Amino acid sequence: MTAAVPVLREPLAGARFDRAEHPDPAVDESDDGSDGPLLDHSYDGIREYDNPLPSWWSIVFGATVAFAFLYFAYYDIAKWGRSPAESYRVALAGWQSIYKAGPGGGGGPAVTEEILAAGADNPDIVARGAEVFAARCTGCHNPDASGKIGPNLTDLYQLHGTTRMDLYSTIIGGAPGTAMIAWGETLKPSEIVSVATFVSSLRGKNLTGKEPQGQPVPAFAH
Repeated sequence: MTAAVPVLREPLAGARFDRAEHPDPAVDESDDGSDGPLLDHSYDGIREYDNPLPSWWSIVFGATVAFAFLYFAYYDIAKWGRSPAESYRVALAGWQSIYKAGPGGGGGPAVTEEILAAGADNPDIVARGAEVFAARCTGCHNPDASGKIGPNLTDLYQLHGTTRMDLYSTIIGGAPGTAMIAWGETLKPSEIVSVATFVSSLRGKNLTGKEPQGQPVPAFAH
């Protein structure tokens, strides 16, 4: 006698197998609620639990999105924050002011218009320049820089040149034929950088004082 061989039939093309109608006895679909409520939908007979994300995770995610928006608004929309390049220029100006105070002038990089402009955004440099100005310059320019023997440094006129570097050069070399001496022989390099930076920050304050001298100049952009 020949034993019967079972025949495995392939499902017809387009036939749909529904696990709900033909459940697998090896799969326990009972729900005792221990893993959370089951969602109503089913994909190929597969159900999923409704387990929400932990609250701490949602809070961290929301805070990250809020921080990203505020960061973008602060730096790219309002332009309140300094870019990495601007921060570098300010830091470089501060470094040069300190480094050039060493023996022999320190041998730091040459002073430039850009370094003096960046120094105007560095409160430490401006504060040091104000101290030097108070100690050395008030006799000719008044404590508020409105001018006495020397010109008013707060108006929109400049007697020698037009740029920050012109101010710096005048402080170093003086102005022949005037009471302005060459401070480069007396002050440290860092003090000259600081006081030139401070004086450049005064332009455009327009304090009442000595009549304008020199040629009209625009206020320095900071």
